Amino acid sequence: MFDTKIEEIPSSVEMLIGRTPDDDRPVVVMTCGLAGSGKTTFAKAMQSHFPSFERLSIDEIIFKHHGLYGVDYPANNEIYQSYQEEADAVYLREFQTLLQSRKNIILDRSFYAKEDRDEFYCLIQSHGARRVLVYFKAIDKEVLWQRICARSAKQKDANSALDISRGTFDTYWSGFEEPIREDEVVLNVL
Repeated sequence: MFDTKIEEIPSSVEMLIGRTPDDDRPVVVMTCGLAGSGKTTFAKAMQSHFPSFERLSIDEIIFKHHGLYGVDYPANNEIYQSYQEEADAVYLREFQTLLQSRKNIILDRSFYAKEDRDEFYCLIQSHGARRVLVYFKAIDKEVLWQRICARSAKQKDANSALDISRGTFDTYWSGFEEPIREDEVVLNVL
């Protein structure tokens, strides 16, 4: 079970992220899951518990460069899409720089599509790092929707700036490509 008020990193993850004298490769933790599943909460907790990890977030890159959606720039999907493409390029550059520096990294990202995950797997492998895919598996669709609604009711920040409509959420749910046999650590979201 995964609780969004996480205080400890699950042992199933913790045992995979340590460097040893026999294996000192840097570690890349990839979060994978739908909106509302707890990826960002987990990534922040990981960084708090393991300060050697650098966290990358597209949402925070957009916020750093442009501010909040609908507050600092118009609530316009075309503008947001262009900012997201720009942030994706920054994210990739920063990721490659961290890999080259042999840093431990947390990728706070949905990894919605297998193609996206595969691209990052190749980058990780080509830089001699190890990967740990943490999949936040939603057991009940409505639990995620309730979390999204609760988050939308709170004050906006970099990680919750974009309101997700029910239609958009349903599209995410039906289009999500669940990792299967990708050596994923599964955290059930209840």
